[in-house]
Amino acid sequence: MIFKIKYLLFLLVTICVSNSYVFSQNKVEVEKVTEIDEVKVVAAERRRGVLERIDYIPAASLSGASSSFENVLKVLPGVQSSNELSSQYSVRGGSYDENLVYVNGVEIYRPMLTRTGQQEGLSFINPQLVSTVEFSTGGFGAEFGDKMSSVLNVGYKRPTSFGGSVEASLLGASAASNFTGFGGKLGGAVGLRYKRATYLLGTLDTKGEYNPSFADIQAVLTYDFSEKLSLNFLGSVGQNRYNFEPANRETSFGTLDMPQKFTMFYEGAEADRTENYLGALTLNFRPHSRLSMSFTASATSMTEVERYDILGEYWLNETVNDPSVSSDVSDVGVGASLDHARSYLATQVYVGEYRGSWYHGGGTLKWGLRARHHRVSDVVSQWQRIDSAGYMQTADARYLDTAVAAQEFSGFLQEAYTFELSNGSSLRLLPGLRFTYSNLSKEFLISPRVQAIFFPHEKRDMQFYASVGSYAQPAFYKEMKSLNAPNSSILLNTEVAAQRSLHFTLGASIMFKYLDIPCKFTTEIYAKMLSNLLPYKQDNVALYYDFTHKAKGYVVGLDAKLSGELIKGSESWISLSLMKAAQDVQGDFYVNKNGETVYPGYFPMANDQRLNVSVMLQDKLFAYNAWRVYLVLNYGTSLPTLVPVKNRYDLVYRMPSYLRPDLGLTYVLFDDNVNKSRAKLLGNTLRSCALTLEVLNLFDVQNTSSYLWVRTIAYEGQGTSMVAVPNYLTPLRLNAKLAVTF
Repeated sequence: MIFKIKYLLFLLVTICVSNSYVFSQNKVEVEKVTEIDEVKVVAAERRRGVLERIDYIPAASLSGASSSFENVLKVLPGVQSSNELSSQYSVRGGSYDENLVYVNGVEIYRPMLTRTGQQEGLSFINPQLVSTVEFSTGGFGAEFGDKMSSVLNVGYKRPTSFGGSVEASLLGASAASNFTGFGGKLGGAVGLRYKRATYLLGTLDTKGEYNPSFADIQAVLTYDFSEKLSLNFLGSVGQNRYNFEPANRETSFGTLDMPQKFTMFYEGAEADRTENYLGALTLNFRPHSRLSMSFTASATSMTEVERYDILGEYWLNETVNDPSVSSDVSDVGVGASLDHARSYLATQVYVGEYRGSWYHGGGTLKWGLRARHHRVSDVVSQWQRIDSAGYMQTADARYLDTAVAAQEFSGFLQEAYTFELSNGSSLRLLPGLRFTYSNLSKEFLISPRVQAIFFPHEKRDMQFYASVGSYAQPAFYKEMKSLNAPNSSILLNTEVAAQRSLHFTLGASIMFKYLDIPCKFTTEIYAKMLSNLLPYKQDNVALYYDFTHKAKGYVVGLDAKLSGELIKGSESWISLSLMKAAQDVQGDFYVNKNGETVYPGYFPMANDQRLNVSVMLQDKLFAYNAWRVYLVLNYGTSLPTLVPVKNRYDLVYRMPSYLRPDLGLTYVLFDDNVNKSRAKLLGNTLRSCALTLEVLNLFDVQNTSSYLWVRTIAYEGQGTSMVAVPNYLTPLRLNAKLAVTF
């Protein structure tokens, strides 16, 4: 399938060029015919309370190691990510599974077997097809579903003319083509992406033969039967393959006083595969100018396979920094481990949804009903054996063979009404109510939510807003499994109750000009009261839940963002987030060395990052229009990590802080503002062309994504021990990229 997609990618590039050339003359004719006497443009508000509309999608944020659309979110306040290889993100202390993602109104589901960022491949969202983006870090309205942290609402484009774009870099390639037909009734876009991260993964400590290949094809189509009736289609086929034959690994870590070196030699291989299929049809009906309705049917199928047999023999040594002395002074640990996995996970999700909107004087009434059926088949066979001092013992074994099917019904009712006050000020209220019922947990959940937005004057360049709401997140499947089970088994509980959160948000934003630069300042304070939480362990991007325990918790924090247009149409900003996230597992205790029973109380949650600073800068280089420079910087203080002790969630220590600066230098060969004569030499078939040189991880910082715990077993009176060997992320690397639009 990968080779077929390569050929399709080449074919699509050819189609893009052909469309631009064949229809360039027709495009001029259409523009002349469709001239009208008056055009009235009404700008949408960039922020509507807790929901922010992202008008500019900086090309800089779509670069970097992963080149995923989610990079745009990672530099926003309240969003945290400490792994440039992953598209996953945490919002205000929540887990990766607490984020809602919609594309054209269709919910997107996250793979469940992926353990590390380098295995992820392509995220679902194709940046070249994106038209509108709305994002909320919490406190969103009842029209959005049942997750506790954030919502990302992406709309793909509806093209009105032919065109396309092509991008190629050392990390992969992508192409997209827009088309219309049937007198303008049909509009659509097709996008192809191919990523091969061998160049980047070869810089990691673990050396070997990396053979990852990630590809997908997506299509969006719209057909207008009449002014009142239209049909939309969204389709996606994706395949992520991660094949790896490790050879050896050498990692230096520790302190200046006690430097250590971990060396490991491998035999075996790993082969992971994820296949995604999605199809959705939406029928839009507008029987009246104030009434609109939509009916959506979607189907998602995801197959995940994880296979590996890897034998590793390791040496852990204390070293010295004196070149006159042998670097290896003493052996701290010598041993071997054998890891085996044969895991298969198949997920099917079928959704039927009805939505309606009534536009009345001063407001909008929205309502909706949704039915979802999902089925998960899960086969797990994993074990690890550790050999120390010639004695082999099974350290960790997990087995499961099951299938779970569930039905979920939900609906909402939401009103948005604006009150015009004196002196041009206005107040907008958005009360809403959401309900959800799951046949497995037998819970009927009611979630009231309300927002209030106050505009002090008619210019609407300043607003104050507040929100309060209840959010309940029913268990999907991953939350139903517990790995802390005896007898080498996995416990399964299909009646796990929903996790709950109560959100409070208070914010303000103001737009102003400084030295003729349009600027905007936004700040929010928030609090989340969490109940019925499922404790989990986070290892890289993998989450392992434990439904045998329940917890309560809280998250409090402050977000701020200052943005401005240093280049017209390109937004730059700096964001600051302060946060504390803590939880208390109910009934947990341990006995200390003195035989005393200790109740830990509150301790940090997995994504308790106290300080996060993000910078996105885009500007001209020395005032030359053709030369542009950008800087993307992420800094986050240390995250908690758990020591692998069973049933202990309070035994944590902090990983090192995360610092990631990426620098890019772009030379624009031509676009609408630069060197138009070059475009004319090519027959006006190309709109823009740009070359970019990227310096990834500019300061060559050694960031840690997780730890490999080197364990020994008790033998002849020796006690057990564990040493945390850091898994480092990518070092300094160069990347070159060519981007062309037609």
